[in-house]
Amino acid sequence: MRKLTGVAALAWLCGAGVPAHAGPAGAQGADFLYLVEPGDTLIALAERYMASADGWRTLQRLNGVADPYRLVPGTQLRIPLSQIPEQAGAARVVYVAGEVRADGRPVQAGMTLGEAARIETPAGGSVTLELPDRTRVTLPPATKVAVRRLRTFVRSGLTDTVIRIEKGAADTRVAPEGGGVGRFELHTPMMVTGVRGTHYRVAADAAGSRSEVLEGRVGVNAARGAPAASASATERAMTAAASVGAGYGIGVSTGGRLLRPVALLPAPALLPPQETVLGPAFDASWQPVAGATAYRVLVARDAALSELVWAGTTPANTAPTARIDGLPEGTLYLSVSAVDAQALTGLGAHAPVSVRLNPPAPFTLQPAADAVRYGESVTFEWAAVQTAARYELALAADADFTRQAALHPASASGAAQPLAPGRWWWRVRSVDGKDLPGPWSAPVGFRVEPAPPVPTLQDDGSTLQIGWPQDTAAGAGYRVQLSADAGFATLLADEHVTANAIGLPRPAPGIYYVRVARAAPGTAPDPAAFSAPQRIEIVAYLRDGHGGAIGAGTSGTGDGVGGGGGIRLR
Repeated sequence: MRKLTGVAALAWLCGAGVPAHAGPAGAQGADFLYLVEPGDTLIALAERYMASADGWRTLQRLNGVADPYRLVPGTQLRIPLSQIPEQAGAARVVYVAGEVRADGRPVQAGMTLGEAARIETPAGGSVTLELPDRTRVTLPPATKVAVRRLRTFVRSGLTDTVIRIEKGAADTRVAPEGGGVGRFELHTPMMVTGVRGTHYRVAADAAGSRSEVLEGRVGVNAARGAPAASASATERAMTAAASVGAGYGIGVSTGGRLLRPVALLPAPALLPPQETVLGPAFDASWQPVAGATAYRVLVARDAALSELVWAGTTPANTAPTARIDGLPEGTLYLSVSAVDAQALTGLGAHAPVSVRLNPPAPFTLQPAADAVRYGESVTFEWAAVQTAARYELALAADADFTRQAALHPASASGAAQPLAPGRWWWRVRSVDGKDLPGPWSAPVGFRVEPAPPVPTLQDDGSTLQIGWPQDTAAGAGYRVQLSADAGFATLLADEHVTANAIGLPRPAPGIYYVRVARAAPGTAPDPAAFSAPQRIEIVAYLRDGHGGAIGAGTSGTGDGVGGGGGIRLR
């Protein structure tokens, strides 16, 4: 499908009842089109556009003008492009996102590209080119184009541009300041156009070629075969032509058949995002559009959508939302359009979006993801942010922070909060000196378990009776450990019980440590699940002739562990 872009004809304009524009009106075939303004003469036009003022004779003969000094305003004149002197032109790169390449080299904003440049945008990138007449061409992600012609008319400064879209799409605003256009054409493998002051889009893919006209009028021609790059529009064998006005789109099938123009789908009703988006991501939402098969979502730095920072498509059979991420700080512009069954992109709904990324979110430290904390209070830690005057800690029972949500101010990079047992999420954000918050850190999920049971000890001289309060949370039982060191590297006992008490053989006199945790049989509890190590001291007993303990004394002490009877000898 081949598409002509430029002002391809007063025939389209007048034939469709559209008022004619005066002055430079684009190109059609091998001719530049000019619509006569009051006071124009053939000699003056030849001096302005042609190599010599003597060219007026050619204009008189070509256009059948009776009096070269009496031209009717609004009538069309053809000026052969071959007789308009040109010089090399250049396109300036005004915006680039991602690893865009031209002729295999990286593209940067500010550089210029000339005729014969081949430009390729990656899946996540885009580039916008500006021509000398301020025409802007935005190439979205996954697009390949070749600049076939890039020149300017020597005497008038009008541009002569031909760009071939090999794959992907282009969004154009031609001569936006209303000064008229020389020649501007976008080619796909099957199409070509001529326009003035027009905003339109062109796309080419395996399904064919398409164009949507947003402002002005475009002439579309389906071509037979693939014409040579140097061929003019009139040298192409056309099988069909159509004039497409604003608000309409047209397609050419892979077989080269020009389809009928159809009205573009209306703009969706956007549900505007919050006034200020904190962070690089937000969810765009809109009302469904009847007849839509998908939605095209764009975010750009400018209201004209020529500096894209995000582009994507979402199917219509899912919720009418799109998750947009990776955004820069500042005022951005959101656009959502419905796509119909012919893959034509409809009119766009637009809304400004203010994105705030500073002060940056702190880096969360503790608790880490899926950590478990035991007890009634949890300590939170995060890295300090230099530009933060204070912080806000958010806690909730769900990752969306809608259930049992609470906000806690913090003056330092840490805070402790009481929490009931259960699953919790936390996040933190910085607040600057003007009391303006930055984005939240990512939610971190963790679990709170009841505090471990604290053991007590009774010593009857032959066994150690270790007990602790009955705990309904320990349905699977308990793990009891006795060690000769506080790090529990040398275990003397490691038992699982279902009751809240256990008797262990009495070890030799010395210092020992005991701890208890809730645990299922055969599992190794997290060290944090154990109670704090309880230090006990076992002393020697004075015994009678039958081996029984005699006398009264303390045989176990330390760190909250109760003592037993007997005589302690030191």
